[in-house]
Amino acid sequence: MATTQRRDRNRPGDDWTSVADLVATLRRRWQKGPYLRAHVTGVGFEPISLPVRAPTATDLTERLDEVRAWVEHFDNNNRTGSSRQVFDLEHKILRTRTIGDTPVPVRAHVPSFERLCAILGTQAELTSLQRVLEVTRSWSTTDPSRDRIVGWVSDNPRVAIEHEGVWNEVLAVIGWMADTAHDRSALDIRHLDAPGIDTKFVDRHRKLLGRLLEQIVPADQIDRSAASFAGRFGFRERSTYVRFRLLDPVPELPSVLSEAELRVDELARLPLSISAAFVVENRASYLAFPHVPGAIAIFGEGFGVTVLEGIPWLACRELVYWRDIDTHGFAILDRLRQRVPDVRSILMDRTTLLDHLDHVVLEQRPTDAILDALTDSEQALYRDLVQDRYGHSVRLEQERIRFSAVRRALEPWMRGEGSR
Repeated sequence: MATTQRRDRNRPGDDWTSVADLVATLRRRWQKGPYLRAHVTGVGFEPISLPVRAPTATDLTERLDEVRAWVEHFDNNNRTGSSRQVFDLEHKILRTRTIGDTPVPVRAHVPSFERLCAILGTQAELTSLQRVLEVTRSWSTTDPSRDRIVGWVSDNPRVAIEHEGVWNEVLAVIGWMADTAHDRSALDIRHLDAPGIDTKFVDRHRKLLGRLLEQIVPADQIDRSAASFAGRFGFRERSTYVRFRLLDPVPELPSVLSEAELRVDELARLPLSISAAFVVENRASYLAFPHVPGAIAIFGEGFGVTVLEGIPWLACRELVYWRDIDTHGFAILDRLRQRVPDVRSILMDRTTLLDHLDHVVLEQRPTDAILDALTDSEQALYRDLVQDRYGHSVRLEQERIRFSAVRRALEPWMRGEGSR
């Protein structure tokens, strides 16, 4: 029946309700799931009554042809191919001295759930939901877990319908997870060994799996502070790595090394004898960074507050940040400085920008967020960028800065004057 509801762009009386308007209202409500939830949980269907914005007696007098056309149009669209009514209609009588009595619909009623499904053409969705429920009820796991998942499906019918095609695999994952024989703390997410399941499946459906697992995994086995799916549900967290260059040899590492990439947790247990660490965002600038006594250069790709917090001793060294001169560069600097107030910046100043204005490019999707942790001079330059003082969405990339300027910026550290 739903396929017969078409909105006629040229229908008469566009300021009055059409059958298509009523169907659209029902569809919006259906998408939110209340009718399906009530149906599968056994709650009786409450008949639906929708108001119809109809012509008034004044309209009848002043716009007789439009009113008659609207009434005919509405009546035609409220009938199916078998001439049955789409909606049960409630009418009122418009009375005028010259025209007489004219009935117009003022309310549309849906008396049953079956009629609602017929109007919206959602019988297939109902069938899909029933299949999901049948599979879940026959799921070979413990009764409490099964009952909780059945209850979740009943409360979230539209989500379940959207995942009907993978529901067996979803149940396989959460069934494996619910098996207390698995000590997940020693397992990588790749070790999840449910039939037909791979890591990509878990990653694609982690939001749904997370919601379902919260129904069956004991609360004391869920780490709600963890950022990743693995950490949240007790798997071994995958390691984060940090890449750095030794700008001066250190006794903690072999002298033949000039560059290394170590796990954050392992570097945290290996405090290096350095006085300064330069975080450099651009790869070319990182690789070309010159010798600085008692320092390392950290490749900034992937470097952030979480890495900084994972290496506590690094916050006890002088931390120097260098990134492109653009609004997002200052936003990242602001976030770092909120955790380590003494973070310094180099080559992110007005002089550097003005000396290289002929090398600027366009910053895509600049930010104008309020940044409270910048110094006065950084804040002034950031405002200039936001306000396009030097051109539209100006961005000066690191690799476009002359290397002589880099060497000049590093002179205090070359002389041993950079440390706090």
